[in-house]
Amino acid sequence: MKIPILCLAGMLLTVLFIGTGIFFWMRGSLPQLTGNIQIQALQERVDVIRDDQGLVTIKAQNKYDAYKALGFIHAQDRLWQMDFMRRAGSGRLSEVVGEATLNIDRFMRTLGFQKLVEENYEILSPNVQKAFVAYSAGVNAYINNHTSTLSPEFQLLNYRPEKWTPTDSLLWGRLMALQLSDNFNRELLRQRLLNHLSPEEVDRFWPQDKNDPQIIASFDLSKAVPQGIFAGQHPLPWPLAPKDASNAWVVSGNKTTTGKPILANDPHLALDAPGPWYLVRIETPDYTWAGATSPGVPFLVLGHNSHIAWGFTTTHSDTQDLFIEKLNPDDPNQYLTPEGYKDFEKSIETILIKDQPAHELTVRRSRHGPILSPVLNGTANKEDGHLLALSWTALRKDDLTAQALYDINYAKQSEDFSRAVKNFHSPQQTLVMADRLGNIQLMAPGRVPVRKQGDGRYPVSGWTGDNDWVGIIPHKDLPKSLNPVDQKLVTANNKLVSDDYPYLIAKDWPNSYRARRIHQLLDQSDKLSVEDNLTIQMDTLSIAALEVLEILLKTPTTDPESETIKQKLSEWDGQLSLNATEPAIFYHWIYWLNRAAFGSLPSDASSFQTANILRLQRRLSERPDSWCLYGEKLVNEDNCVAQMTESLRRVASNYEQLDKDITWGELHSTSFKHQIFDRIPILGKLLKLKIATPGGHDTINRASPSMKNGDLWRFPNVHGPSYRAVYDLDNLDNSRFLIATGQSGNPLSKFYGNFLLRWRDGDYVKLDGKKVEKNAQHLTLSAKKTNETK
Repeated sequence: MKIPILCLAGMLLTVLFIGTGIFFWMRGSLPQLTGNIQIQALQERVDVIRDDQGLVTIKAQNKYDAYKALGFIHAQDRLWQMDFMRRAGSGRLSEVVGEATLNIDRFMRTLGFQKLVEENYEILSPNVQKAFVAYSAGVNAYINNHTSTLSPEFQLLNYRPEKWTPTDSLLWGRLMALQLSDNFNRELLRQRLLNHLSPEEVDRFWPQDKNDPQIIASFDLSKAVPQGIFAGQHPLPWPLAPKDASNAWVVSGNKTTTGKPILANDPHLALDAPGPWYLVRIETPDYTWAGATSPGVPFLVLGHNSHIAWGFTTTHSDTQDLFIEKLNPDDPNQYLTPEGYKDFEKSIETILIKDQPAHELTVRRSRHGPILSPVLNGTANKEDGHLLALSWTALRKDDLTAQALYDINYAKQSEDFSRAVKNFHSPQQTLVMADRLGNIQLMAPGRVPVRKQGDGRYPVSGWTGDNDWVGIIPHKDLPKSLNPVDQKLVTANNKLVSDDYPYLIAKDWPNSYRARRIHQLLDQSDKLSVEDNLTIQMDTLSIAALEVLEILLKTPTTDPESETIKQKLSEWDGQLSLNATEPAIFYHWIYWLNRAAFGSLPSDASSFQTANILRLQRRLSERPDSWCLYGEKLVNEDNCVAQMTESLRRVASNYEQLDKDITWGELHSTSFKHQIFDRIPILGKLLKLKIATPGGHDTINRASPSMKNGDLWRFPNVHGPSYRAVYDLDNLDNSRFLIATGQSGNPLSKFYGNFLLRWRDGDYVKLDGKKVEKNAQHLTLSAKKTNETK
């Protein structure tokens, strides 16, 4: 049946009319950026200025009004992100999302973050508690006063946010501790491999980096023999899953053109939309802060306070252990201890699920910590008389990390900073600091366990007491350095201590490639400028690629196409730049070598399809005749040399099919994932923030490629700098900043993705508070008069 043209036109006009109506209705979710808003919680007027990039300056007459204003502004731009964070941390996602997030909620309820932060809050000082209360008042002022439409996520999920509470802000710290602590996940992986391989062979998959430039001048503790049990996988999605990488360095005034220190920092996290950071400048009569805040948190997390500047990287310490608990065969409610059988601590968690009956979860705790086995993926009905319990320093009731962050915000010199970080309990971080007096400092505060025996790499028996923790490394003995003789401090997650350090911080450390490259570039000049440090942050040379190519280029060839590939890579300078083609060839070869080296590992081959060059390099160099023992056969021969040749041949044959005009940047593009929009096919494509990117897994400009894509030539960038900053201690207003995506979390805002190009290209901004532009938007927050004050 044919539809008349007039009828079709009418239908199209109707759709257009409805779509236009929805669009203008949803525009009501955008915040008010000008005029005056009365807030009852304020003591005095606060001015909020947004420039043409969405960068915010808050001018307040006292710090508590500043916290209230920050809470209000965060809620204006990022309320759904804040709500998603607290629901994730408290195990309440399923209430609004449905059964799809039940496994996440079960895991979070087992960890018990909600009760934990309530206990943590009670021991904070009154000043810190008042700051959290003030921030919450600002968030709630927005929730209560915003009578128009809320941001699109609330509409799609059909719910309204609850009142914000001070302990909601503390959930952010526990989630960050979880993301920056990968030890238990690695223990699970090792245990799964151990069911098929010997401990010696498993250990070879985590090689030690012999070239690490140690920052500060461990011993090997005896390894406890693990028991053979089934170990599942954590249930967390990529944004919440453990991952870690960051760069930070600081040089003293003797090495700078200004005569004062320069500090650089770029923490690396999952690349999501919106990003985890919100840039702000806050001015009060006593302090001025500028840098990165996290929506949901009242304090500056990274930045400067007009006296000092500071930055973080993950220490990569081993602060988690999995203990194997043995069940009483006659009573599953008990587990074995050195003193005999003991009852589990138990609680019932009721998880509400949208459009479904509630789910009841029994959470058990042993003397070592929460029992994880029932909430790990793949462990259903496989307890076999044993359970895994998690000991983790971040689960202690007396954690004062929020207190430390508050005190860092008010430190004026290195001594204040040193006192502040004593309460920085979890996760252990390596902090760098510089003050305007010229001091530079590195400290690694945090609670790191001292074990009776073992080195934390494998799950250990919990019933004997032989593997228990016997204490925490004393704060005074943690790694630190103040004003070193070589005038610089560098940390990039690499090994922090030398072999004679008297405690075990970690047995496994990330590779040293980024740290070594930073040292190379810092040492190229006697006097470094701010601009020099910006250039270093954007560096894309891969030491890893150049070193492994020394092995790969010796590969025998059987065809001219393979020889051409070898020649092309032999002339490559190791730069993973935007318009190069060699990086695509290189990572394609790494892809096939990973399959040849690890593709048949029992149960866990996919865990080794990564961009870990050090692991592959050591396997190739130290086991030249047997590196392919656990690999997929690329050619039907047992000879590893034949597998190497075939890996190169596959690269060469596929290269002929590749459009030679396609660059590394395009093949390595970043798609910033949104937790809701990406799940809706058409909407996800319309709102996708995507950009071509340079760099690689081991470059200073971190851009870690995923190696699990079905299209062998495409390696999406999934992990990199969420924030970049370079601080000029001679003139802190000359400091430079960058975040990924933009300030707003609302896709209808012009500030949702406006930083993409700047982030990719290193086009930094200042937070100097001096820009007065015609298109700057001024909002006044004023105290709402009550009946008593009228």
